[in-house]
This record gives sequence, structure tokens and C-alpha cells, in this order.
Amino acid sequence: MKKYLRCILLTTLLIMIASCKNTDTTQPEKDRPLEELLTSIQSCDTSLPKLTQISSQDKQPELNFRYLSDADYTMIHSYLYAYSMEGTAEEIAVIKLNDKNDAATVMDSLHKHIEDRKGTFQEYAPEQVALMEKAVVTRNGRYIALIICSKSGLAQKAFQSCFE
Repeated sequence: MKKYLRCILLTTLLIMIASCKNTDTTQPEKDRPLEELLTSIQSCDTSLPKLTQISSQDKQPELNFRYLSDADYTMIHSYLYAYSMEGTAEEIAVIKLNDKNDAATVMDSLHKHIEDRKGTFQEYAPEQVALMEKAVVTRNGRYIALIICSKSGLAQKAFQSCFE
């Protein structure tokens, strides 16, 4: 009887120890250079005009970021923003957040940017509104991309494939 009781206690102890084991199998997020992401997105649409780039490495990065988003800049780790200077709607932005939990807030601000730009284009270049209608805001972990180009679907796939 004592041997039987010991076996039950030992089995219970082993089960308890096994259940305390850390079973977190999530892999750490892959770190990607923003330049790599931007290049991958741009390569999908050869019809893009020459784009001017600004980034978090430039002078006055917070002020420059305000053109793109009204999100609190403390959420932003870094960004790279390319836009057309030819009066067309094409824009591509890649943003790395400090915390992926801020993604919804930043994505909402980018959607607001799209709506604001759409209103502007309706006033002075209505033919560009169709391009704005195809705009994409997507994310992967701490990375967010704003894509406004004629092949936004392909560009979105290219962005996502950078994390596979």
C-alpha cells in the first residue's frame, strides 16, 4: 500500500513539475532595415515616379513625421517616408514602432492621412483619387506600411514577404 501511495504521489509531482515548464514557443520578431522594406515595396511598381525620401534620421524628424501622421511620436522607433513631388498621389511609408501594441493607433492616423489626401486631390487633381482609393495600410509586428501606388496589392504582399 505504501508503494502504491508513493507511486501516485511521485506521478502527481512529476505532472505538476511538467505543467510548470515554460511552453512559450513564440519566436522573436525579425528585425528588418526600413530601407530593405521600402525597396521591396517599390520594386513591385515600376510605374512609380521619382520619390523624395525623408526619415527619422533627418533633421527635425518629429516635425517631418507630422505630415504623415498625427500619432504621438514617442510611439515611433523609426520611419522612412517616400512621396511624389510631381503632384501625384504616390506615397510609401514604412514605420517601426517602439511597441507593437501601438499599431492600431498609428494605423488609424495613417487612414486619416489617406482621407485627408483624398480630399486634397479631389480639389486639384481628381484623377489621382482613384489611386488613393487603392491605398493600403498594413502591418507585421512592430512594422507598419502605408502604400499608395497603382500596384498596392502586390506591394502589400512584398512587404509581408519580407518577414517570412
